[in-house]
Amino acid sequence: MRLPRLGLLLVRLSAGLRIRGRVIACGTRYDPLTEEEAEIVDILNENALLLAYFEKYPIPAPQIISNELGDLARRLREEGFGLSRVERFKYDDPEVALVSKMVLDETRYVYCRVPGGRRKPLESLAREFGCTVVSWEVDGAVVEAPSKYHALRLAVSVPLELGGSAAIGLTQAAAVERYAKAERRADGPFAAFSKAGGEWVLHAGGEIELPKPQGTETGPDRTLYLDVMESTRLVEEMGRPYLESVMRELIDLIAEEGGVVLDHKAGGDDVLAQFPTKGRALRAAIRAIERASHHGVRVKIGVGDSGGRAAENAVEAMNRIGYRASFVAFRFGPYLAAYVEPPRFSMIFFRRVPSELGRMIGAVIVTASLAALHPYLGIPTVLYFPTAAARRNRDELTAATLWGILWLLATVIALLVGVHVRHAYLPEPLVRLTDVIAAQAVSAGKSALGSLIRWLGVGIP
Repeated sequence: MRLPRLGLLLVRLSAGLRIRGRVIACGTRYDPLTEEEAEIVDILNENALLLAYFEKYPIPAPQIISNELGDLARRLREEGFGLSRVERFKYDDPEVALVSKMVLDETRYVYCRVPGGRRKPLESLAREFGCTVVSWEVDGAVVEAPSKYHALRLAVSVPLELGGSAAIGLTQAAAVERYAKAERRADGPFAAFSKAGGEWVLHAGGEIELPKPQGTETGPDRTLYLDVMESTRLVEEMGRPYLESVMRELIDLIAEEGGVVLDHKAGGDDVLAQFPTKGRALRAAIRAIERASHHGVRVKIGVGDSGGRAAENAVEAMNRIGYRASFVAFRFGPYLAAYVEPPRFSMIFFRRVPSELGRMIGAVIVTASLAALHPYLGIPTVLYFPTAAARRNRDELTAATLWGILWLLATVIALLVGVHVRHAYLPEPLVRLTDVIAAQAVSAGKSALGSLIRWLGVGIP
């Protein structure tokens, strides 16, 4: 059952107290357009996954860009290209931005202009990077790229190979708009894109020197590291075959999203996999969180540009989550971010608020009505209703305790209200009549109890 919007807000607030970072979303308000999009949106909302971000990523943005470009960065440095920041990263609507740009939509468009409008060289360069020219204009062309990774390589190769300029956008219109914005900042050939905390222009004489790429070219953040949490306890309680069956199911899920397993030992509790795009890695991670929860298993997942970075992201995020939960950690703009399961108590408690409140309203009316007739009639309900509420929620101790306390307060208040109504508003003859009836009932009860005690005493040798 999906939580209502108020329930999502309350879950977010309660979880935020236990996460050392900023929780910026619970679920998502993204409106899916396809079945594939609807699947991820449903997982985010049904499980009330929290989007949280932590401190800035330890690598500066220019270094991140250089590392991703790899050998192309070395050539750009030799040609005197540098970086200029056009705008800083904005969180206008971060949870919708993440779902739309990173999880559900990998396609990017590149708007290119080359001297003389040379079609064949541009088409050849686009094919080299797995891209396709979709339309030509008088002085430019729009190219479709299967991912941001491919789009970035094409965009920076246009000024290097063809002496032209290019800009990347999520849509064709966005690519053209970014091109016009960058054109005012750069003299000569350039490549404009959004990356690592802002909008950037790579051009000759840029304000920031492009750093040397560090390490080997590993590609974008598309390596996934997954580890089953508390696997030793799981094996002790459920057996090794249970863990192996869960891992097989998660590995099959990875394959469904186009992932290739790089490392997994038979019977082990972790797996390292690589995906064609970062979006596919995140999709697989979000689906894995839901699938694991069906088996009562928690997983920690990291996504990064290498196995080491993916595992590091997972560990860093785990240290900032103050309760046991499944999560996937990754880079989001200039931050380390994570999708995190909310505390089990929050989900159980707030998911049951509508049904428990409905019952509580009826119980309050019954208790107050009985107490208005006579306080003795309301006392049994004060004992029964809180006990029944705790029993209904016994699958989670904290939720059972809290609901029991809330029901006790509600019924006690209803009892007091009923007593007040009895003395303030009921006719005096009716009050005296109910007092007499109650006194007689109590007297009869005492007499019956005394008789039972005497009978039991006789029957005992």
